[in-house]
Amino acid sequence: MSIPDDIQLAGEVTWRNHGKAGYDRLARGVYGHLPNTDGMTEHQARRARFDVRIKAVMRVYQGRQIALYGVTALQVLGVALPAQLEDWDRCHVLVPSNSYRPERRSVIAHCVKTIGPIWTTRDGLPVLHPVDHWLQLTGTDNELIEIADGLVRRQHPLITMDGFRRRLDELKGMRQVQRGRRLVKHVMPGTDSLYETRTRLVLAHAGLPAPVVNYRVNSQSGPTYYVDMAYLNEKVAVEYDGAGHVGNTAQMERDARRRRDLQDDGWLIITATARELASPVPFVRSVEKALIMRDNPA
Repeated sequence: MSIPDDIQLAGEVTWRNHGKAGYDRLARGVYGHLPNTDGMTEHQARRARFDVRIKAVMRVYQGRQIALYGVTALQVLGVALPAQLEDWDRCHVLVPSNSYRPERRSVIAHCVKTIGPIWTTRDGLPVLHPVDHWLQLTGTDNELIEIADGLVRRQHPLITMDGFRRRLDELKGMRQVQRGRRLVKHVMPGTDSLYETRTRLVLAHAGLPAPVVNYRVNSQSGPTYYVDMAYLNEKVAVEYDGAGHVGNTAQMERDARRRRDLQDDGWLIITATARELASPVPFVRSVEKALIMRDNPA
């Protein structure tokens, strides 16, 4: 396990003198330095602090048979989770039932007979296969599909769809595998965000056809664009707008040009927001009408 050099176990640095020594208390008996989060978004800062604290906790148990578990492992792997499943305050770990069970505030130990094959992150933190952690979650079907899409995302996917199905086959007999096999039929590789998947599932539950995700459009004006979801025959694009670019004038101008170029090429663009997905009937109706209009032009 690769642990930063500035993380120290209690010794010369203690809870009494760590402040004077220039250290932060990362976990009980572990001291180091919290990251500088200046210029980061709230989410980026929270993740940076979480990563450092998880490394500190695992430093305590270095050399023992232990792995990160469930939500903690997926967050360390950079997988986006629905807000209600996130846990940035605790560290969930997996330990054999016949071994030492960690007793430490904010560390939640889950016991099993044996720990399966260990993966390691880029930082050397021990995790299981991503599908194992996915099966350990207790979310709704939609939430698990959203997370699974993140395992096979377009940029830096953790696994392939073949690898996903192969791991489910290897885990046959495990309690949640039957559910996993049912849900994996709805997983779509190549997405970029959890909300894109959420938008797609809203359309699917309304009975609309499945769109192509992250479709590449070579515009006649020159630039290449990707649209979140595309109905190719009708040239209808559905996109999720997280309003993340509000206030960024340069990005807003690029977005305006992108939209104009796509419209000039004949694309009809329908945008969804988080609020619309919470009460999706009007949004779904707009997409349905657009598909009917484009399929049956006057």
